[in-house]
Amino acid sequence: MASSLAHLAENLTTANFDKFREVAKVFAPSEMELVTRKGVYPYEYTDSWDKLDATSLPDKFQFYSALTETHVSDEDYSHATRVWNHFACTSLGAYSDLYLKVDVVLSADVFENFRDIFYKSFNLELLTDFEKVLFTEAGTRGGLVQASRRHARANNPATPGYNADEPSTSLIYLDANNLYGYAMCKYMPISDFTWYPGNPEVALAQLEWMGETDDVGRIYEVDISYPQHLHDAHNDMPFLPHASIPHGSSVRKLMVTFLRKERYVVHYMNLKQAMAHGVVVEKTHRVLEFRQSPWLAPYINFNTELRRQAANKFEEQFFKDLNNSVFGKSIENMRARFNLELVSCPARMRKLINRPTFKYCTTYNENLSAVTQHSKEVDFCKPIYIGFTVLELSKVLMYGFHYDVMKRHYGDKIELLYTDTDSLFYRVVTDDFYADLIDNPNLMRFMDTSNLPKDHKCYSTLRKRVPGLFKNETNSRTVYEYVALRAKSYAYDVEQEVTIRSKGVMRHVIRNHLTFAEHKRCLFADVDDDAESDECDDEFDANMGKMFAADSALKAVAQIHRNASTGSTNSSTTVAAAAATHPSHVYSYMPFTPYRENVSIRSFKHELRTIRSMKLVLNRADDKRYVLPDNISTYAHGHHRINY
Repeated sequence: MASSLAHLAENLTTANFDKFREVAKVFAPSEMELVTRKGVYPYEYTDSWDKLDATSLPDKFQFYSALTETHVSDEDYSHATRVWNHFACTSLGAYSDLYLKVDVVLSADVFENFRDIFYKSFNLELLTDFEKVLFTEAGTRGGLVQASRRHARANNPATPGYNADEPSTSLIYLDANNLYGYAMCKYMPISDFTWYPGNPEVALAQLEWMGETDDVGRIYEVDISYPQHLHDAHNDMPFLPHASIPHGSSVRKLMVTFLRKERYVVHYMNLKQAMAHGVVVEKTHRVLEFRQSPWLAPYINFNTELRRQAANKFEEQFFKDLNNSVFGKSIENMRARFNLELVSCPARMRKLINRPTFKYCTTYNENLSAVTQHSKEVDFCKPIYIGFTVLELSKVLMYGFHYDVMKRHYGDKIELLYTDTDSLFYRVVTDDFYADLIDNPNLMRFMDTSNLPKDHKCYSTLRKRVPGLFKNETNSRTVYEYVALRAKSYAYDVEQEVTIRSKGVMRHVIRNHLTFAEHKRCLFADVDDDAESDECDDEFDANMGKMFAADSALKAVAQIHRNASTGSTNSSTTVAAAAATHPSHVYSYMPFTPYRENVSIRSFKHELRTIRSMKLVLNRADDKRYVLPDNISTYAHGHHRINY
């Protein structure tokens, strides 16, 4: 239920409020309309106990939220006024108590509805059925994220500044439908885990005749090398990702490289795919065999069908989460579990601190502390082999589509710009990508075109939401330009509508304080310019950058207040066009600084606090690839042309 209480409660709303059983126990039927939605509260205004003594509802302007940098809507403020008057609140403190009571009973009803759906659909209690199979963790690798080329601009008749003398190019952003759901419908390990009894090299030779639907599957542990003649052809996305520490770094990251890999644990389908494209296996150490079948497919398909029949977004998300939860629990890290004990006795405290498993202690007051201890034993009770196989088979799909579909068709006329687990961002030399789909059935059969406009020449619902097919993230709209600073930090312009992604940065910061132009400036800035350096190593420059950011943040918030007072709003259209047209709600940070102020809610000793922190948001230092001097092109680590 990864959604806001406001959204979850809205999904439960019916004409007779029958899904709000807990609310009905506390409030009268005539009050249900007022208490079956998330309340409205002036968080920023209530900054002292004295404010709770106020005898009237604060003005609308006082309901501003620094967390989202938005003012309360007329509808929400009207709701707050009606609640205050109906329940005859005599002070803001009384209104606060009512607000919290509504929050609690709404949360109870949301969870009870969750349980109701689970009982109705599966006749199961919310318990976890653990598969008692011990397996290796060595081969479990997450989704690949990288920026292999950091800037590109489309050149075709639909783009501004089109140059007819240059090759016609398009930027295509493709996304795989339900990638992990697709993988979970494939053959999954189920039982009979045994080490291959014969010569492992014989097992490797047998790989050529093994298929994805064989009754017996294998996991290989091998030494891998990448022939030098493949480095240029595979530079965009080398096969067999692995976690390692990049050159010059100290943090382990999942990367694709040409480096030699020793004792690499890999699913047999991934190894077969890599070997078919020229990767060399130098030695086979061990082979684990298992019986496999598509035993998860009925469950996944059942949830998919229930999701299609869902009556509201809550149920739709519920059945999607059921599929994802199977994968999530299967790769749960049992090593991360710990024991926690609340202690009020000094003697007990001393005893726990003296134990070798003692980790740390959090003191709340003189009478209460929480002692955290390492677990004495790690119980590997999760079926890690499921999560391992799902992650591996999802990579088989992504690599197969890239090399056996897109690269096979376009050859050297296609270049991978960015990839993030289930998405591929391409620059393609073509007059019309959609004409290519029509003219080439082998391309079209991998595409879900149901999200295109109904009058589009490629529109079809025949492959709508089919897992494992690819759809265009921008529908039929033209991507003008793309820029990436590093993994999880990029922006692209779709017909003057800009999308910015920046991991770890609050949405309102992205919406109100970042532009496409600033991303380009950060990427192409002269490395000798201290204010725009890669890492801001100089303490003075970093401090100055933070000062500039703090000053600009105050001016930006002041501008938001001015917009609110004049009736201007942050509509989706205005926000989306931010970087292209630079509307009034996006404040221009001058002088340029890579820092932005983040406002978030954090818990300290179970006390919620609003925290303002300065975050390095615009940072082009990317060590997952070797970046060339133009700041655009990159090599995968281990490329024979790299001279560290």
